Amino acid sequence: MSSPRDTSKFNTTDALLFFAEAMGTGGTSGAIERQEKQAQVELLNSTVIPTEIHGGTEADLTALGFKLGAAVEGDPLFRHAELPAGWTREGSDHAMWSYLLDEQGRRRCSVFFKGAFYDRKADMGIETVYSYVGHCLSEKTAPVLDDVWATPKAVRAAAAGQLARSAKSLEMYAHRTDDYGRERTAELKAEIAACNELYASLSVSSGEAESLAEPLVDPDCRDGKCHSCVGGPCEHSCHQGDSGEAETRG
Repeated sequence: MSSPRDTSKFNTTDALLFFAEAMGTGGTSGAIERQEKQAQVELLNSTVIPTEIHGGTEADLTALGFKLGAAVEGDPLFRHAELPAGWTREGSDHAMWSYLLDEQGRRRCSVFFKGAFYDRKADMGIETVYSYVGHCLSEKTAPVLDDVWATPKAVRAAAAGQLARSAKSLEMYAHRTDDYGRERTAELKAEIAACNELYASLSVSSGEAESLAEPLVDPDCRDGKCHSCVGGPCEHSCHQGDSGEAETRG
């Protein structure tokens, strides 16, 4: 199959089959979900990509090694394209999302496709090193480095950026005492610790003997988030007992 079927162009037979399925288990919503899952399967087995691009341009895709073709006749939502050498398609547990993996198995493009007949849409985005590192951290896997894209320097910068994001989120939850607040605080501290570990490991592996280029946050800073915390243990006054905390707040 070269392109997913255009579900927005229902003929009489299609409509009858859909309504028959909607009368079964799951009702209309179940029938729509099954239609979206089928559309995802068709896209994964196709030779097209979405025409609309976020986070990049056609020139960026060409630079990655894509061979871009014309839009699909009668369905401009997609265009014919040959993936870069060694790249593959990967589905997900969400019917609307799939990914393009490079020759090293890294997610390099995300593809959104809603195949429901009433709201059919698609686009794709070019992944950054930052988003790739975020995926690795969430999956607890080590980033695969190279000398061009995910270089040690680029991944270190991405780890610092991910840490800053987690630290900012920690500000909203660190002082909450409800169950969700405590759970989210623990998750964010774990994310910060993972970012610190990744950053430090890359500094060592790249032979950097000097201190880390950017201060990293101590996830146990009792002030919730003080930006003077560097690595661990934190030496800020908020870690030096009640008097220090009072002094900090004053």
